[in-house]
Amino acid sequence: MATIGVDFKLKTINVDEAKVKLQIWDTAGQERFRNITQTYYKGAAGIILAYAVNNKQSFKNIGGWIKQIESNTSETVCKILIALKADLMEDREVEEE
Repeated sequence: MATIGVDFKLKTINVDEAKVKLQIWDTAGQERFRNITQTYYKGAAGIILAYAVNNKQSFKNIGGWIKQIESNTSETVCKILIALKADLMEDREVEEE
């Protein structure tokens, strides 16, 4: 299901024998929610950008999201790009390259 606005989850994991508490914010990717998502960048240590391989426009939008991230976060924030729906090979619009 598509995220409408913002969804929030907490997760605690063990890393090198230390407990790490993750705050995971799922923000809507649609253009109409872009203004509200900007406020959630403040204080972020990492950001996961996702696109659907069966939706070329979602991949093209990544550049705009990166610009917004760079203008709203520190240079040290970690960014990860992931491809969703990779199992839909017959509908693929974004090449692996």
